[in-house]
Amino acid sequence: MAAANATSPALLVSWELYDTILFTIDLVILPCISVLGIAGNVTGIIALAREGFRKCSNVLLFSLSISNLIYLIGVNKIFEYIYTSRNPSGFYFSEAVNYTCYILYLVWGLLSSLGGLTCPLIPLLITVERILVIFYPFKAFLILTPRRIIILLICVYVLLTIYMLGTLLTIIQLKTYVIKNVSKAVIVRSDLLRNPIIDDLFTFLRDLTNYLTGIIPLSLITVGCGIIGLKIIHVTKRRQKLTSKQIKANTKHGITKTTKTLLKICLLYILCYGNMFFLMLVVDSELLKNERPLQNVLIRVQDLIISINCLGDVLIYIASNKSYWKSLTVCA
Repeated sequence: MAAANATSPALLVSWELYDTILFTIDLVILPCISVLGIAGNVTGIIALAREGFRKCSNVLLFSLSISNLIYLIGVNKIFEYIYTSRNPSGFYFSEAVNYTCYILYLVWGLLSSLGGLTCPLIPLLITVERILVIFYPFKAFLILTPRRIIILLICVYVLLTIYMLGTLLTIIQLKTYVIKNVSKAVIVRSDLLRNPIIDDLFTFLRDLTNYLTGIIPLSLITVGCGIIGLKIIHVTKRRQKLTSKQIKANTKHGITKTTKTLLKICLLYILCYGNMFFLMLVVDSELLKNERPLQNVLIRVQDLIISINCLGDVLIYIASNKSYWKSLTVCA
């Protein structure tokens, strides 16, 4: 937490107000959203597992629920809160407990980062899969098979886990001090980053990752949803001129309830991540250059937006899938 004496009348958000806002977000709003989201995604995972993975859409929805679940657990940064709850920040326990807290701090950071990176990539895969199914319905089922999608997703998860774990272990380290018989452990910047080559490498990788999981998928999904939306409008107008028998045959060519459900998930992603991207621009702008408390609040609001997106995904799935309620009854 910030020190009270850091208050400045020139700040738009004082450090005291910052503490109150973060307390409300971290200990009230985020846990409530996370509990609902975790419960919904767990049940959704069970429902999808019961349906089976004969369709690529089920595989993608299953992986999206996994990513949402990972993020909703990781975003509740319990050990980061413990670390920053004292002034100055640190772990003030025995050496063994301090090290355990640090390991759990890394685990929660890994979960948050892994979920945050995979959540944008899966809607992109969903968009690509739906475009292929709609425009090339016969070739799509030859190119996209559940097994290939599963292999691709496993590779994505493994590579991102290795990357994020390697990054966390490289950029920070724990240092322990004993002052007046009190053990204090502090998380500091790693000594490895003193090497300018390594520092530049990690800066490059961070920027590259931000582009690959940020503006690039957001732009591609927006374009893809626009294409799918236009196709749905075209097919809807065409269906109005067909007989009932022709309509039944036409539904086999991609504009199905599954397509509309996946489109809603992608549109929710665009809404949430579009706002988050806007907040990132505001945080990095010259306007807030000296507004550190407000910058920190907006960064935490970004976590809140992603959490809302994770909860929204499962709500869309629940509203459009009757088998979810059957699985919920079986689980109960």
